[in-house]
Amino acid sequence: MGATPDGISLMIWMIVFTCLTTIVVGLRIWSAHLTGKGLQIHDYLVIVAYLSVAAQAGVGWWAIANGLGGHTKDRTQKEIGVQWQLLITACVTWLVSTVACKLSILTLYLSLFRTSRSLRMVALIACSIVGAYFVAFLPVFLTQCHPLSYGWKPVPGGWCKSLAPSEIASISLNIFIDTAIAVMPVPVLWRLHMALCNKITIAAMFLMGLIVVAVMIWRLQITLDPANQLDFVHGLGSIALTSFLEVWLSIIIISLPTLAPLFRRYIEPFLRSRRSTGGRAHLREAKHTIGSTPRKQRGKDVLDSTQDSTVELKNRGYSANIETSPSRWPDDAMGLVQNMQPNSIQIRHDVSVRQGSDRGSESV
Repeated sequence: MGATPDGISLMIWMIVFTCLTTIVVGLRIWSAHLTGKGLQIHDYLVIVAYLSVAAQAGVGWWAIANGLGGHTKDRTQKEIGVQWQLLITACVTWLVSTVACKLSILTLYLSLFRTSRSLRMVALIACSIVGAYFVAFLPVFLTQCHPLSYGWKPVPGGWCKSLAPSEIASISLNIFIDTAIAVMPVPVLWRLHMALCNKITIAAMFLMGLIVVAVMIWRLQITLDPANQLDFVHGLGSIALTSFLEVWLSIIIISLPTLAPLFRRYIEPFLRSRRSTGGRAHLREAKHTIGSTPRKQRGKDVLDSTQDSTVELKNRGYSANIETSPSRWPDDAMGLVQNMQPNSIQIRHDVSVRQGSDRGSESV
């Protein structure tokens, strides 16, 4: 009978979030390229999650065309069979996606917090739990029906078990795991020596994972609704939306910390140029007194000091060559946590002093 209103609504969600996640994953890959280190394991895991949810979306399109979200009594046997195909495929692709997202953020924690032994230990334990969760639930979803194709090719003696028990167990475990992952880095962040506003900003970025937990609670309510259990096709449409949202939001949220190189390369210079352009016309010069330097001159001195220069000490016969360069963190991901002071510049000064025409140098 074709697409239903609920199916069309799901289709719009799929179009919007498929575009958003594609952009975010593309920006993540671009950001990794800017660091010069290429893709890391947490990047590859996000790509796996993205491809898996894309496959789930492809099956979803076919299910929408066959009445997903409508009432079971109004569907033909063929359309109901298509919904069973969606169910089995979606269970596997959703499981792969959500596990890949969890492992991605955990491996990102291992990359960010290299000096926190306690957090690394907890993250490794969490990785083991997530792996065990995948191994335990994959056969559960693949044995939903016996034989597997019974939902769309019924045979004598075959059967399909209720979806509710496995869904409730899976969602409940996911709520616990995702909550633990979201709050895991907060105690370590709070002990770092950085401005309070930066602590709050970074903690809020990681705690955004609780948004996914809220979606899971919503999905659990839908699963527990007796009406959805009795009306298979209609209930499957509601569950499909929340399942997609879990993965879409997870991909977006866990990618935010990795976009810092893009922000530093393009957004910060743009904001600085806007501030300097807008503020320069309103600055008023202070009167020059003995031992003072006007604000404008001080800014010029700072800019000049970042250039290589040579200072001649004529009375002593010495010359000092001062070389300065911006300091870089060895790991751009570490810089997200360790170098969050706003509008700060770290400069390394290399000073060599030479006497007369002597080519030897002495570092100070």
